[in-house]
Amino acid sequence: MAVKTGAQIIMEILQNEGVEYVFGLPGATEVLFLDALEKQEKIKYILCLHELVAMGAAEGYARTSGRAGVLNLHTHAGLLSSLGLLLNAYRGGVPLVITAGQADSRLLMQEPHLSGPLAETARLLTKWSAEISHIADIPIAVQRAFKTALQPPTGPVFLSLPQDVLAQSLDYEYKSVTPVLSMIRPDTDALYRAMDLLMNARKPAIVVAEGVAKNKAQREVVKLAELVGAPVYQMWMADVNFPTQHPQYLGELSAPSAPMRKALQGIDTLVVIGCQLFEHVRYDPAPLLDAGTSLIHIDDNPWEIAKNYPVTVGMQGHIRESVAELVNLLAKKMSPPDNKAAQKRIEEISRQKAEKNAALMRQAQAEGNDVPVSVSRFSLELKKALPAGTRLVDDAWSSSDLMRQFLDLKEPGEFQRSRRGGAIGYGMPGAIGVKLAAPASPVVSVCGDGSAIWSIQSLWTAAHYYLPITYIILANKSYHTARLRWLETISGKLSDRHHSLELDNPVLDFCRMAQGMGVNARRVTRPDELGKVLQEALESGKTELVEVDTKPYP
Repeated sequence: MAVKTGAQIIMEILQNEGVEYVFGLPGATEVLFLDALEKQEKIKYILCLHELVAMGAAEGYARTSGRAGVLNLHTHAGLLSSLGLLLNAYRGGVPLVITAGQADSRLLMQEPHLSGPLAETARLLTKWSAEISHIADIPIAVQRAFKTALQPPTGPVFLSLPQDVLAQSLDYEYKSVTPVLSMIRPDTDALYRAMDLLMNARKPAIVVAEGVAKNKAQREVVKLAELVGAPVYQMWMADVNFPTQHPQYLGELSAPSAPMRKALQGIDTLVVIGCQLFEHVRYDPAPLLDAGTSLIHIDDNPWEIAKNYPVTVGMQGHIRESVAELVNLLAKKMSPPDNKAAQKRIEEISRQKAEKNAALMRQAQAEGNDVPVSVSRFSLELKKALPAGTRLVDDAWSSSDLMRQFLDLKEPGEFQRSRRGGAIGYGMPGAIGVKLAAPASPVVSVCGDGSAIWSIQSLWTAAHYYLPITYIILANKSYHTARLRWLETISGKLSDRHHSLELDNPVLDFCRMAQGMGVNARRVTRPDELGKVLQEALESGKTELVEVDTKPYP
């Protein structure tokens, strides 16, 4: 036992939890926390110039490392400044341990400067939120925070740290708590019922989302798809949950939409793995599934199973283990006629995939010399330029769908974008966290101009810590995703000028912004310049920015 301050106890717990980095922006209520942090050598502080940057970087680190991302915000104002990306992390199940300095608890009744209802504010967007009132509660609260953040369903937690509690002293010796229990197997009866449905399915399909990547279950899902002969779709691709060039992968579905209804029409058995069923973008009373469709929902989050749709079989458990057990059962039971029927379905799905790819290449050829640069030409040049093992962080909302159709994304971790929530601005800071968690991997961030301006301060942090990240900004000079929604909702024309959506008067000059933060930057205006510039940026070994004048798509 040794006498330690509250701040010192927190640092010791962070070290024992394997924390490498604390992301943050300092202020007066963070002094005691930062003083203790700087007096130890195992954890490095990553200085960010805005709380959105700290939140995005912590998310990128958590999603890449598999550990909880840790960040320290500046009291109530700092917490409020981070809420856009905290919403994304909460909806996307990202494990974060978030702290913020609170005023001295002996002053709180007087509503002092730099105080506020921190725990109450964070409670709406976290799994657990609390203010530590006594130094004796620090070991319980901080270790509980890590356990709660990492326990499925994973997500962010928040602790408010009053200054007097950090300054108090306590005889303390670290003791490990119960480990996170995540390898929960599914109910045996549910496994057998799911097996029976798939054995008798004539037209099965699989829908996946981020739960597959979070549970490292991609290989098991591939085996399941190949075994039963099912097409695979992703809901709102945010992680690589299925290889994008696999012959059975037929792309993304958006609810509700005509392509989604067409894809699911006639499906007799639908397997949904690690995702919400379904997350509607707009109200549409027409059903998405046929009345006779049997539904198998596999997830580690019981809240999602049967939340919106009645399921035939619900399987709660670790997603990789659940799918693996189902695959083993099916492999033992399937007879040669079953295998022949599955193979025939795979041949038809592969034909559809080949037709989609051929149409994509025809489009790229037709648009290849367009000025401004087309998204299809950019995507082809990016694919050629990316080194093996690159981790791509995407925040180019209106270009993302087309870009991803060209890329050959095979493994979880190769690609990230905001999972859910709707806040833009993740791409630039997210790349910082990805690079810190995977320093040996090339990291590229592709952002739209509307997204980039939210968190452009990320460039300073990347340059300050000498992080070799290539930032690419696709500048179509508008909030083009909102324009597409305008068209969808009001049946307007894309050629119409919507003054509330334009970013062209004055035009944002990202190259000058980058240079002002110590980052080398180049602008590309013609497609024949693109390949060379991308190659040079990727090979520089420094933080680089490439701004591409881009034609809006579609």
